[in-house]
Amino acid sequence: RKSTRTQRPAVWLKDYVTSCKPRGDCLYSLTDYVSYDHLPEHYQCYLSSFSAQVEPRNFQEATQDDKWIKAMQQKIQALEENKTWEVVDLPPGKQTIGSK
Repeated sequence: RKSTRTQRPAVWLKDYVTSCKPRGDCLYSLTDYVSYDHLPEHYQCYLSSFSAQVEPRNFQEATQDDKWIKAMQQKIQALEENKTWEVVDLPPGKQTIGSK
């Protein structure tokens, strides 16, 4: 049986800002064009959990976060277990390329 009681988010959730400050290198920030103000409070709370998560911009930033280190280790392990990737020496005179 589903409750017919109206559910409202906790009052303390109103203290949270639901949009992030744009990074300095972003010319056209999404926050300049999109607002969460017209959405119901419970959905604003839901969206704020995504807005608060910022991905690292480079390897150096990623290696400063234990979550990203673990994710990188799991990815490499999966590639090795599936035999879709192997570490080899770089031929002389060649340069590495990036990958995602």
